[in-house]
Amino acid sequence: MKIVYYLVSAVVFIFFTGCELEHITDDKFGTISGVVVDGESYEPLSGVQISTTPPSTIVLTDEEGAFSIEMVREGEVVISARKMDYLTGSVSVAVNEALNTSLTFFLLEDDNDVGNVVIYDPIPGNGAVGQPEDLTLEWKVDQDVRSRELEFNVYIFESNSTTQTLLGENLLGREIGVSNLKPNTTYFWYVVAKYQGRNVANSPTWTFRTD
Repeated sequence: MKIVYYLVSAVVFIFFTGCELEHITDDKFGTISGVVVDGESYEPLSGVQISTTPPSTIVLTDEEGAFSIEMVREGEVVISARKMDYLTGSVSVAVNEALNTSLTFFLLEDDNDVGNVVIYDPIPGNGAVGQPEDLTLEWKVDQDVRSRELEFNVYIFESNSTTQTLLGENLLGREIGVSNLKPNTTYFWYVVAKYQGRNVANSPTWTFRTD
């Protein structure tokens, strides 16, 4: 009877162990790489901390501003770039199995902290596809000190580009039109809030793709 019991236990153990191993091997991974540059001079920034959410390995950019993170689990991942005296940058991307996702971060100096300023809720929504070549970009802002009137700069750049276009400068409104975009192209864009000419906050870097 004991022999039968041990045999059944062994079979059950092997079954669940096999299921667990199969579950582990079901995970799929890709790679994220890119470069971080100063948003005004376009000079590479070294020593920038690059992290992901969900968390994986945290790395620092090298002297050329480059970084690479391997074995990132497939799915949507938020990548953040942090460096002292600079506004933190972040972007949400889709990581695919066995593929490299390439990014560029343009970090701007943090000139002055005017309370907490959050730029959110982009239109078109982050990751939107099938967008027209002429459209209006919109965003919302939440700030602790509402009496301080903010101005906004809007930047846009194509996927894998290390240069960007200043789409709008010192805007008082929270929208701007853009036209003559390229078809079937992924664009990245972000908004910088300024107070009395100094940077105080920036949005995440959002993406959309034209039709």
